[in-house]
Amino acid sequence: MEAKFWLVPEVRLAYNEGFDARTLRALLEIIEANKDRIERAWDEFFS
Repeated sequence: MEAKFWLVPEVRLAYNEGFDARTLRALLEIIEANKDRIERAWDEFFS
């Protein structure tokens, strides 16, 4: 299973391969709650 989410301009699903709707909603909530942290880690890794 795999899913990709865009963070900019807003958190939204890019694609989903295998997750059910309930799991996708849970993932979306987790990503929204941690968006700043995810972006900061991305910037630190690729800077």
